[in-house]
Formats: sequence, C-alpha cells, structure tokens
Amino acid sequence: MPTPREVTIEVGVMLAIGLALAALGPFGSFAMGSFPVRLAYWVPMTLMGYAIVRPTVGASQLFAERLAIDRIAAALVAVAIAAAPATFVVLWWNGKTIAAVPTFERWFQLYVQVALVGVLVTGLFLLLERRTKADPALAPTAKDLSPDPPAPLAVVASPGQRFLDRLPPVWADRLVALEMEDHYVRAHGPGTSALILLRMRDAEAELATIDGMRIHRSWWVARRAVEKVLRDGRNYKLRLDGGLEAPVARDRVAALKAANWLG
Repeated sequence: MPTPREVTIEVGVMLAIGLALAALGPFGSFAMGSFPVRLAYWVPMTLMGYAIVRPTVGASQLFAERLAIDRIAAALVAVAIAAAPATFVVLWWNGKTIAAVPTFERWFQLYVQVALVGVLVTGLFLLLERRTKADPALAPTAKDLSPDPPAPLAVVASPGQRFLDRLPPVWADRLVALEMEDHYVRAHGPGTSALILLRMRDAEAELATIDGMRIHRSWWVARRAVEKVLRDGRNYKLRLDGGLEAPVARDRVAALKAANWLG
C-alpha cells in the first residue's frame, strides 16, 4: 500500500492532471465555459476518481504479492472493477439522478472512457513506484536498531555478513526469515524483528552465502529455521523457529523439492 508520502505525491499528480484536463477540455467539456468553470469541474472529478480507483488498485497489489501473480494484470482487473462505481460518480457529478440514468449503451461508453483514464493514471503511478524503488536516494538503512552510532566496520568477509551487519548483534546470527513490506524487508529473529529499508532482491543477494531460499515473492527463509512443512492439498507453508508460518508460492515448490526442503 502507498505510504503517506506517496499518497501526497499522487494527489499532487491528480491535481496536475485535473489542471491539464481543464485546459484541454476533453470529452466535450470545453463547451462548459471558461477555464475556471472547467477547473471547478475537472479537479474534483479527478480526486473522486482517485479516491475510488487507487484503494482498489492498492488492494489488488497486495493480493498479487500474496498469490504470486502478475501485478500489472491484477491492476488492470482492479481498474476494470473500480471503473463501474466511478462511472456512476461521473453521472452524479454531471447532475444525473438515478431516474435519469442513460441507456446501457451510453453508460457503457462512459464506462470505457473512465476505465481508459484509470488505466493511464494507474500505469503512471506504477511507473513512478518502480522508479522510486530504483532511486539511489533510497539507500539501505535500518529501523529498530540500537541508537548508538555503529563502530567502524572491518573488511566484510562475505555477502551474507553484509546483511547480518544490519541487524542487532544479539540475534544477527539467528536470522529466521525476511518478509517484504512495501519498500522494506522485515527481518525476523528469535521472538523479535527489525524493519530495514532495502529491496528484497538486494537483501537476497546479500544473503547469497547463507543457507536459505526465496520461497515466495514476499518471503526468504533460512533453512536452519524451518521446523515443519505444512501441506494443504497443493499449498505448502513452512513453520519456522518461534511459530512463524511462511507461505510457499506454487511456482517455488519444484525448486524447494529439488533442494530437499519439502521432503
């Protein structure tokens, strides 16, 4: 889900889009009158559309991560769903009452226009999100660590040690798992955790010398921490040290079996 900073940026983008639409006057809105009149029409319209479509798309991204499905496909489905209520909001904003709802043909035409705008704006937000994740300014830092300044580090012996140096020393050598949370990974230890600003794939690369595997889009697990394999039909979960349970993505089952993780 978007952070407060991301929401602020997105609302700013929607205001800019509303300004551009007011200037261009698409979908016959140029005939509404002067620029201030069109601005008073388009800015609230874009914000109302954002309020409907963005939460739906955000929920679809969570489902995509949990189910290990394509994020873009999930976003397109979400826009198609959200465009239906958004179309009725457009009709309401245009002064249409329930009794005056146009024919299905007209409603569907308007629905397609709303969905098209939703797809374009959602694509823009996903592109901004991807660029933000790749921004060098988001250098890896850690939360929930000791406030004392770290001692100068010696030469790092291995990639795995680089990641462990980010963790509290009292449990760094007992890492259980990593769980992705937006732009962060949550490192799970024995009865505790630490939130680290780092992409999962970068954390996985730093743990290359540690005996563990990526078992899901959102989970990396240390092999030594696996206590039990749970199976429900085709679905697997791993019960970890401390009682934590991590889901296994179906597309990872074959690799885990080949590595003798699932028996």
